[in-house]
Amino acid sequence: MTTAETGTGTTASSLNDIFHPRSVAIAGVSTQQPGFAGVGMGFLLSLMELRFPAVYPVNPKYQEIEGLRCYASVLDIDGPVDHVISSVPARIVPQLVEDCIAKGVRSVHFFTAGFRETGDDEMADLETQVVGRLTGSGIRVFGPNCMGLYVPESKLAFMPGFPAEVGPVGFISQSGGNAGEMVYTAAVRGIRFSKAVSYGNASDIDESELLSYLAADPQTDVICAYIEGVKDGRRFFEAMGEAAGVKPVVVLKGGRTASGTRAVMSHTASLAGSLEVFDSLCRQVNAVRVNSVEEMADLAIAFRYMRAPDGPGVGVVGGGGGFSVFAADEIDDAGLQCPVLPEQTQKALGEINPVAGTCVRNPVDTIAIFESPKLEQTLRLIGEAENIDVILYHTSFSWGRGRRSMAMLGADPVHYMQMQVQQMVKAREASGTPIVVVLRPPLDVESMERTAAFQEKCWQAGFPVFPTIPRAANTIAKVLRWARGRSV
Repeated sequence: MTTAETGTGTTASSLNDIFHPRSVAIAGVSTQQPGFAGVGMGFLLSLMELRFPAVYPVNPKYQEIEGLRCYASVLDIDGPVDHVISSVPARIVPQLVEDCIAKGVRSVHFFTAGFRETGDDEMADLETQVVGRLTGSGIRVFGPNCMGLYVPESKLAFMPGFPAEVGPVGFISQSGGNAGEMVYTAAVRGIRFSKAVSYGNASDIDESELLSYLAADPQTDVICAYIEGVKDGRRFFEAMGEAAGVKPVVVLKGGRTASGTRAVMSHTASLAGSLEVFDSLCRQVNAVRVNSVEEMADLAIAFRYMRAPDGPGVGVVGGGGGFSVFAADEIDDAGLQCPVLPEQTQKALGEINPVAGTCVRNPVDTIAIFESPKLEQTLRLIGEAENIDVILYHTSFSWGRGRRSMAMLGADPVHYMQMQVQQMVKAREASGTPIVVVLRPPLDVESMERTAAFQEKCWQAGFPVFPTIPRAANTIAKVLRWARGRSV
């Protein structure tokens, strides 16, 4: 019986130890392959970047790597080794396994690929043997064929450039590439992670165990998952229900089509299963299924920074009548509503926005976005309307080209950024209505810098930011359906 089979409490304790190792050895570090192509070196540099305190490169060909003593074997390392990362070829793995057992390590992460996912019976048998040898000795296994662990609290990372800050989103991924993309994509939009785990072939630690762990993890408030296939359908259903019963769960399913199913088999040797069955499972447990990494990041951002709306009414505010018309169409297409504002609200908006061309019915098309306190007053009035449940505020930093164009409009970029965020905060506090921001894509390098700076100011103030109206509307709609599912 493996540790995973002894109960949830033991599983949580086991994984807690694995997520907080005192020391890490990396077998197969090599300076012969440039950059991240030498993945063992990539793991080493990632750990060094986060200043993990005790990392040991292992390769008999070197005396020293990156200023660290390099060991010929795991057994040559002085003191205990808790966690071992394997980036050695599959043919060397059996000896590494014996060394890990002799050293008394707690866990092994196999970046090493070329096992069951190849479709070769001999390599599948080798995977079974080495994993069985380790788990039979009380050692837990990630992989094979995975990128492993990102735990910022423990200073663990598997790619360079991962944020050092701890956040409330937990992420599990059968794909290492998708794991890295999710972390990078979400990080620039204000998401920080408690744990992100790439688990590959799932020969020992699998999706069900990880979901159960994150459900109970006090550092994790939102759970995201990229799943290609599951080992045990009943156990997975129970783990999903356990997790979704206490936290939002966002799931990206790989292998939705015939082509994707074939790719899944060759990627992680998983059986993708029926999409209809998977959708039914998600509906039963009230998990949110998405279709891309970008959409998964959208939902994570919404759950992190936005209170779920009470209903489908969306108040649209921004400059540009055509864009507002487009926004109204997209909101309706998403299953939401863009209702006409009450007459008293329209009258009040007209009094503070008397400029010709201003529309106050909803969408609200106004140049008040350039002025304080008119922006706060406009947002507050809309948020206080009885048929508005969420405000969608759209803006841009790409008028004309460069600072001169903004100056001609009387808008200093830095002041304008600060003013908008301050006014949004006041309006949210006064009305209690959630606000989402659509920040239209930049058109040149200078506006790209301003857009990135404004996006950061928004998420620091607790506002979710989206690059397009359709993505914002889709996200709001899915959060609303999730909230209604919880109340059933």
